[in-house]
Amino acid sequence: MSRSMSERLRQQLSARLAKPRRLFVTPGGDEFAAWCRDMPGTAVELIVSAKALHELVAEPGLPLADLDAVQAYAQQQFAHYFGAAAQRFAIAPWQLGEAAGASALQGLDLASLRAQADAARVRLSAVRPAWAVWLASLPASTRAGSGRAVWHEGDVAVVIQLDRGGVTSLQSRRVQCLADLGADTPLAIGTPDSDLIPQPGPATPQPDFLPRSARSPLAWPLAATGALVLATAAWSAVDSHRALDVAQAARDRVATLRPAVAPRPAARRNEPTENRSAIEARTLLAMPWEPLLTRVETAGSDAKTIAWLGLDASAGRGELRLEGLTPDKLLALQLAEQLGTTPGWGQVVLSRFSAAETGLVGQRFEINARVATGGGS
Repeated sequence: MSRSMSERLRQQLSARLAKPRRLFVTPGGDEFAAWCRDMPGTAVELIVSAKALHELVAEPGLPLADLDAVQAYAQQQFAHYFGAAAQRFAIAPWQLGEAAGASALQGLDLASLRAQADAARVRLSAVRPAWAVWLASLPASTRAGSGRAVWHEGDVAVVIQLDRGGVTSLQSRRVQCLADLGADTPLAIGTPDSDLIPQPGPATPQPDFLPRSARSPLAWPLAATGALVLATAAWSAVDSHRALDVAQAARDRVATLRPAVAPRPAARRNEPTENRSAIEARTLLAMPWEPLLTRVETAGSDAKTIAWLGLDASAGRGELRLEGLTPDKLLALQLAEQLGTTPGWGQVVLSRFSAAETGLVGQRFEINARVATGGGS
C-alpha cells in the first residue's frame, strides 16, 4: 500500500470518528473550500447563511402527511416563484406539529459541496440553515413564548413568528436595519456571532439539505462504527505483518552473510507468524455484524430520541459496548432489558449513566454485553 493511499485511508477513518465542528458558509461557499484545503480528514456541520436561502411556510390545513409530501409541495411552490432556476435548488423540508415548511439552497451548489468534501476526506454531518440552528440554541423559556425571533445578517433578516412554542410563520426580508421590522421588540435576536449550542426545550424545525436515508437513523452510526472497528483492527494487522516481513527479510540477510550459523529448519522458517492484532482482525471479520447491528436497531426503534455515539467490540473476549445519549434513563434501561432477552446476548448491563458533556443534550449512557462471535480462531 502506497504512502498516499494509506494517508487517505487514515483521513477517512479520522473523519468518521471525529466530532463534527460547525462552519458558517455564505453564498459561493469559499469558507468550505478553504476548510477542505486546510482540514482534510475532519467532520463538519455547515451552517448556511440566510443570504444563500429562500424560505417557505405551508398554509395551515394542507394535507402534507410527511417530509416527502412537504418537499414535493415546496418544489412546486419554488418553481412557481423562481421558474427554471428552482430546478437546481436543494430543498430541506421541516415539519413541526401542524406547521410545515422548507428552505431552498439557492446560493450554494449542494453537489459541489459534497464533491469537495469527498475529495478532501471531510465528512459532512449536516447542512442546515443558520436560523434553525440558532433557534434550537435559544433558552426553553424563550422558545416557549409568543412573539418574533429574528435572525439578522446585515441586510437580510429571517423573522420567525412563535406562538407558545410553535412556529406559525417564517419570512426572509431585506432590511437596512432592525428598525425596518417594526416597533415590537423581538423575543430574541441572533447573528453569525451567536453561541449556537443546542438547548433543551420545545422542539424546533430541523431542516437538513443532506438527503434523508430510507433506513432507520440508528443504522448508519452503528454500521459505520462497526466498520471502523474492523478497519482499525485490519489496519493494525497490516502494519504488524509488514513489520514482521521486514524483520524476516533482515534475518534472512544476516543468515546469508554468516553462513557458519546453521539455518533454521525450512518447515519452521516457513510457518505463518501470528500476532495478536491479526487474530483480533480475523475474529472481528467473522463476527455476525449484520444480525447483531440489526438487533440493536430493532430494540431501539421505539426510542427515537436515543442518539448513538459509538460502538466498541472485542471479538476475542466476545464483549460489546454501546454508547449513546438519551433524555430519559428509563429508555436506556428498557433498551438494555430488550437486548438481554436476545439469543446470543448475555450479561447485558447498563454500566454507566451520567450528564452529557458541554455541547451535548441529554444523558450519556453505556451498555456492556457479551455476544456470540460467530466462530473464528
